[in-house]
Amino acid sequence: MALRAALLAVLPAVVAAEKYAVIAAGSAGFMNYRHQADACHAYQIMLQSGVPADNIILMMQDDVANSSENPFPGQLFNKPGENPPDVYKGCKVDYSGDIVTGQLFMDVLTGNTEGAKGKVLKSGASDTVFVNFVDHGGPGIIAFPNGPVLTVKQLSKTLKTMQSKKMFKQMVFYMEACESGSMFPDLEKDGKILAVSASNADESSWGTYCGDAAMVKGKNVGSCLGDLFSVNWMQDDDAGKFKSETFRSQISKVTKLTNKSHVCSFGDESFEDETIGSVETASSLSASPSDTAQGAVDARDVYLTQAMWAWQHATDKESKQKAWTRVTGIMKDREADEALFAGLAAAACADVNPERLVQCQHKFLHERMEMTHMDCHHELALAVYEHCPASEYHHSAGGWNGFNMKFARVLLNICEGQEALGKSTEQLVHLVQEHCTKASRDRAAEMQILV
Repeated sequence: MALRAALLAVLPAVVAAEKYAVIAAGSAGFMNYRHQADACHAYQIMLQSGVPADNIILMMQDDVANSSENPFPGQLFNKPGENPPDVYKGCKVDYSGDIVTGQLFMDVLTGNTEGAKGKVLKSGASDTVFVNFVDHGGPGIIAFPNGPVLTVKQLSKTLKTMQSKKMFKQMVFYMEACESGSMFPDLEKDGKILAVSASNADESSWGTYCGDAAMVKGKNVGSCLGDLFSVNWMQDDDAGKFKSETFRSQISKVTKLTNKSHVCSFGDESFEDETIGSVETASSLSASPSDTAQGAVDARDVYLTQAMWAWQHATDKESKQKAWTRVTGIMKDREADEALFAGLAAAACADVNPERLVQCQHKFLHERMEMTHMDCHHELALAVYEHCPASEYHHSAGGWNGFNMKFARVLLNICEGQEALGKSTEQLVHLVQEHCTKASRDRAAEMQILV
């Protein structure tokens, strides 16, 4: 009787073990088509592999499938071909529009029903969780279509909260973003979280199926269809080898295929030799392989290269003029961002010994120090969002955009050098606010002249 009672006590916990997935695309606008296509493809993989629909949470702006620029209204494709699957069909978006923020992402992951008014992660200590984030990033930051960027400080705190609440037995986190290798600095070797990033902490990730390669059913979509790391792991999953392939095998394979950036792993590698089916329910999917590096473009340059492609292929005078306006607008915004952060580095170094001025500016602009001042970096990143000018041509939320997020390294470096500069975090925040406010005023005055 005692043995039977013990078995009955254990059995519910075994039966209750479930699989969960949280998927987030952090951008908006047709030029970011690839992010929402990636997210819907990930949703389809989770759903078709057997993860219950109630256990999948998807958040994205959801403004691409029905965009006036989409040659296939109501459809999204994650790879080219004569008959690729429409990944938008059956893609159930739980959170869309202006509520999709970094704060929502954190609330969903930590099960905070006071913050998130819809589905939240309800996993427990015996469950497995898969998280997939796709969007723009920079050293210590990732973007969302609305509200401020999510900083490494916030993500680290979120993951630690999930651990303290015992929200998983194992968690796998795949992140597609530039400098995504900077977002997991303190994962523990026995913390039961395995994170895989599309790039290391010093480089861009890459869009793919761009330009001439974005052909679907004889039409060019006019935007990149996917991201290189994402389509590589998802097309591998599409092969349906959940029962036999291990995470170690997939990571190794995807690392070789993602040949434009360096795929990195962080955290607990103790379950890398478990099959993917331990997180994604085993199933039998099938898909034809594709050359994933067709038309690959540095993610920082996707806006510009796609705008140039549209200009080169415009078939009438009006379309050509519209495309050229976009090209010149993007180039002007990029130049302004480069000048802004160069000026910020110069302002930070203004009080150093004149003999070291050039060295100081170069160090802050071009190097990337190891992050130890996470709080300072967080505060400066928010100051840029709140006070720097937004880029009309990059669909930016606040002062950050897909191009200038690489300059988050300037903030990181300034924070790491604050002792040498003799400035407190509060003084550095004021410096950023002042510099950005002036840039915003100058940009607004320039726009008034053009009007």
